[in-house]
Amino acid sequence: MEETADSGGVLQWLGEVVGGFLAGIPPAIGNFFTGIGEGAGVYGFLDWTALILGLALLLSAVKGLKGGSIVGPILRGAIGVALMGWAVS
Repeated sequence: MEETADSGGVLQWLGEVVGGFLAGIPPAIGNFFTGIGEGAGVYGFLDWTALILGLALLLSAVKGLKGGSIVGPILRGAIGVALMGWAVS
């Protein structure tokens, strides 16, 4: 009977360890993106949004240039670079 009591304690301890590990994941992810943002010069939500939107426009411009268009991709590329420049300044 004593083995059952010991296994219950081990299961409780294991549950606490797993719970503690899982509780530490969201702050670690937040700290990771905060570090990347500070390294890139991006500090707020609006800056992150501008950076991501600028990257998307730049990639769209590259795809458009590969497709043979000229004017549209150049405009999208210029707007994308301007957004990314604004985000990191």
